[in-house]
Amino acid sequence: MASQWEEFLKEGEELFQYMLHHYDDMFDGDCVKHFDIWYATWWMQTHYRDVKKLCGNDIQAELVRWIHLEAESNRLFDPNYWKPFRDGDTLIYMSLGYKKLFVYKGYYFQLQIEATHSYCIHCDRNDNLIHFDLGLYGWKDEHSDKVLPYNDVVVLSDHMMPERDWNRK
Repeated sequence: MASQWEEFLKEGEELFQYMLHHYDDMFDGDCVKHFDIWYATWWMQTHYRDVKKLCGNDIQAELVRWIHLEAESNRLFDPNYWKPFRDGDTLIYMSLGYKKLFVYKGYYFQLQIEATHSYCIHCDRNDNLIHFDLGLYGWKDEHSDKVLPYNDVVVLSDHMMPERDWNRK
């Protein structure tokens, strides 16, 4: 019997392959289809709703440009930049997370590929919808080089997720 992590690796590969073959279908003009903001790590659960309200839909145009730049660099299509991340609430669910963090107005987000298994809050279809989301990773202010609110990790100028969090299972 396969372990939960092996199942996540298999599901992650399916999500990655979907993105490779349906990349253009994941957008609706300057918007990401079925877009939402969640949390990238369980300790952001108490913060993501406020940041989501603050960013609103304005974040989408910049995010879409950034995703396309990542695609042009071929990083987005490199499997070494993607790995499964367990859901902080329900450890049996996962998202496929991107290693390079998206920065918007001082907030750090992890690009994620999600599979909505039973519903989508943005449409009335009940099918498996695979889409990009953002997960809040943290934020920085002018007083610290560490990511807040816990002030214990530094994101370097390349915006890659620190190894401590990238290597988690």
